[in-house]
Amino acid sequence: MSDAILCVDIGTTSLKAAFITPHGEVVSFCSVPIEESQNTASLWYGAFFQAVCELKGQCTLAGKVIGTVDKIVISGNGPTVVSDDGYTVFWNEDLADVKVPDDAEVRKSLFVPKILALKKRNKKSYKKSRWIFSGPEYLIYVLTGEAVTILPEERFKPAYWNEQVCKTCGIDFEKLPPFVGIGDVCGIMHKQILAEFTCCGDDVLFSPDCEVIAGGPDFIVALIGTGTLRAGRLCDRCGSSEGLNFCTDRPVTGEGLRTLPSVVPGLWNVSYLIPNSGELSDDERLDAVEKGVNTLKAAAESAGIPFPSEMAVTGGQTNDELLLKEKAQRLNMKILRPKNNFAHCELLGDLCAGVMEIDYFKSLQEAADFIVNLEPYENL
Repeated sequence: MSDAILCVDIGTTSLKAAFITPHGEVVSFCSVPIEESQNTASLWYGAFFQAVCELKGQCTLAGKVIGTVDKIVISGNGPTVVSDDGYTVFWNEDLADVKVPDDAEVRKSLFVPKILALKKRNKKSYKKSRWIFSGPEYLIYVLTGEAVTILPEERFKPAYWNEQVCKTCGIDFEKLPPFVGIGDVCGIMHKQILAEFTCCGDDVLFSPDCEVIAGGPDFIVALIGTGTLRAGRLCDRCGSSEGLNFCTDRPVTGEGLRTLPSVVPGLWNVSYLIPNSGELSDDERLDAVEKGVNTLKAAAESAGIPFPSEMAVTGGQTNDELLLKEKAQRLNMKILRPKNNFAHCELLGDLCAGVMEIDYFKSLQEAADFIVNLEPYENL
């Protein structure tokens, strides 16, 4: 029998979930498609329930027995905003129709333009909503009744909002839930939802005091799940879009680069985004990745920061051995991938958040060092 934490990541078009032991063993995994609509978030619970049933079914078929599940960690796409009736403005939507005040503090926010879009496009939903959520926290609210905003680290506050920014933009500040940190307990699962889980079998049981824990934005938990939490580490997160992320001990600037704080105090994450990676041919994607790595390398060298000779990968590319071989050759870098080729490092990042309290890790760095196992990809 193994203890397991239910790790859940809400993507733009699918919800991924897995039972994972505190030591990082993936007991079962599934991905459930989510229909796209203006009220996409209202479909998240249905996908979540289906995922739980599928995971339990896999355990039954495989004869795997896990202990009572007492922790669920939730992360998801962002910066996305959701009203409490499920109306959704996604992170990648065109906001050309939205007028954002020309204010220095407002320009720092990744969420305010989306909130203004929600307010303009669905005035009724905005007015009636008690809460406006920054993405995955909507599902946390459905499961627990508790309204929170997951703040990755204190330095991220300008990227979210404050009372003055809301006043400048005409946003009701009281509609925005209070901040909690990654790994914090957000609430306890509703009893009626726990009762619903018995409908899909009782081989896997949930504790009556099952805690729902803050994971965070998907790109943040992906960095945690690849161990990109120490200066000098580089990772390539690939899906419908692709992001190259370099951890540094100081801010780095360069054309096409965005620098945000790391979840680790004192460190920073420098990123290069390829927004349409999933639409590119393999050659076009490799060209874009090569350009991104060279851009990061040039900026690092200008700042006097050594650039790594290896890069971790996550996402669907993890199991594409031909693509990994071509990346290794094109970039002249060692490619690292998760042990056992588990492609979904967001879920490993969720696990790191979930074990903080269990194993008394002093930091997410310590948790990631213990859980995340990367191994070199050897050229074929």
